[in-house]
Amino acid sequence: MGKGIGAARDYRTSIDGVGKALGAGSLLGGLLILMLLIGTGQRAPLALVTGVLLGAIFAGIALAAVGGPIWLVLHALGLRRGRYAAVLTGALGLGLYLGAQGYGTALYTIAPIDTRNWLVGLALKGAQSLAVGLIAAGIGLAMWRIAYRPEA
Repeated sequence: MGKGIGAARDYRTSIDGVGKALGAGSLLGGLLILMLLIGTGQRAPLALVTGVLLGAIFAGIALAAVGGPIWLVLHALGLRRGRYAAVLTGALGLGLYLGAQGYGTALYTIAPIDTRNWLVGLALKGAQSLAVGLIAAGIGLAMWRIAYRPEA
């Protein structure tokens, strides 16, 4: 597979590449938490540093415990391209973010004071969720690039 013109490349990985990718994904997850904290108005340096550290720890746990087994199945099936990594981590990041927001709906934190404000709040929550999902997809793509190399 991958020997003809226009055919898909074959990708291989090693255990050290996977470890480096998990470390990079953890760090990028911590930076994502930092961006979310700054976006909510947090400015205390101790809170920001704590957020980055805890975000990196929990992102690493989520990547290893949730994403690892799913990615192992995709790897075994031969689905080793960057697009699969992006879709998988984007969906997992979006799901975890929505799960943390309002018991899985992301609507719990929107106060229905009046219809216009509620719709604006809903649109903002949707945009924020989409942004987190896209950033998570970018993290997955970066991890894939670190972990996988094309076969020669």
